[in-house]
Amino acid sequence: MSTSRILFRLIIILGGAFVGASIGTALQARRITKKPQEFRSLAKLVAGGQMVFNDSIIWREQQQDFYGTIIETIESAEMKRRALERVKALNPDLQDSDVEIRVAQTKGSAIFNILATGPEPKYTRIFLDALLDEFISFRQSVREQAQGKVLQKFLQEVVTRQKSMEDSAEKLEKARAQGAGTLSVRSDLERLVPRLNSQRNQRDDLRLKIKSMTNDDASRALVQTQLESIESEIHDIEKDLDRREASLDELKTLQEKLETDKLAYEKLFEQVEKIQSVFNSASDYVAIQERATPAFENVEDWRLPIAVGAGGGALLGALVGLVLSLILVSSSKPPQMTAAVG
Repeated sequence: MSTSRILFRLIIILGGAFVGASIGTALQARRITKKPQEFRSLAKLVAGGQMVFNDSIIWREQQQDFYGTIIETIESAEMKRRALERVKALNPDLQDSDVEIRVAQTKGSAIFNILATGPEPKYTRIFLDALLDEFISFRQSVREQAQGKVLQKFLQEVVTRQKSMEDSAEKLEKARAQGAGTLSVRSDLERLVPRLNSQRNQRDDLRLKIKSMTNDDASRALVQTQLESIESEIHDIEKDLDRREASLDELKTLQEKLETDKLAYEKLFEQVEKIQSVFNSASDYVAIQERATPAFENVEDWRLPIAVGAGGGALLGALVGLVLSLILVSSSKPPQMTAAVG
């Protein structure tokens, strides 16, 4: 191949590369200049999860699930809807704008960077602040619902135990009123028992006396009458003692039941207080570390896109120039001359 043809092909290739680089640069420049303005605002959240010291692997898995839930919740359509409604309610004069939300966790930490991107700086910052407030409110609502479900069962049992305790106390008071009180019953027992023993002794004496008498003894009838009177009194005392002992047993039973109901009520109440304390002091938390910053314009670095466009265009142009040079050089090749026959 002659030097002129090589030079011709090189010129075509270089020309194609130059044209391609120019076109690539122009296209990238047009894309950058035509791109609408973007404003960004940044906020930060800090989170902490419940520690599990006996198994670090389980703890790490729980932490990752906890962190993943935070990211998905913040980026969800529901949070954006809530934030939009909050902005409308607090700032009715602002025109709605489409704000994009992206969340990234700082590596090796529990800090979440929330980036809001929108076409208007003031609205973007206000929207991001509204999103933070709605997220914290949403988490508090979830916590309260969970606490309510757990406490509801215990509270129902507490109410049942309280009613049982009040019923036992009421029955005990009625029993005490009817029996004139435990002290009164005990005092009657202490008084009646010696009386009963005395009458029984007299009965036994009279029975022995009657046995020693003959049937025709004139005083036998009088002694028999005295014996019957004493036996009747003994019977009345025994009935009175039985009634008072039953009353005392009932008072004791009611007192024991009241103590049992009271102890069960106090234990349940303590459990409810512990559950509330656990929810209030739980280490599973999310808090706002930094609120939304003033929105700043996102200016794209033009150097890399321009370089990429120029390089890609130059490469494509050089390839096109190479193909054209092959076609043009081949088509301009002069025909071979046939040698003359002598």
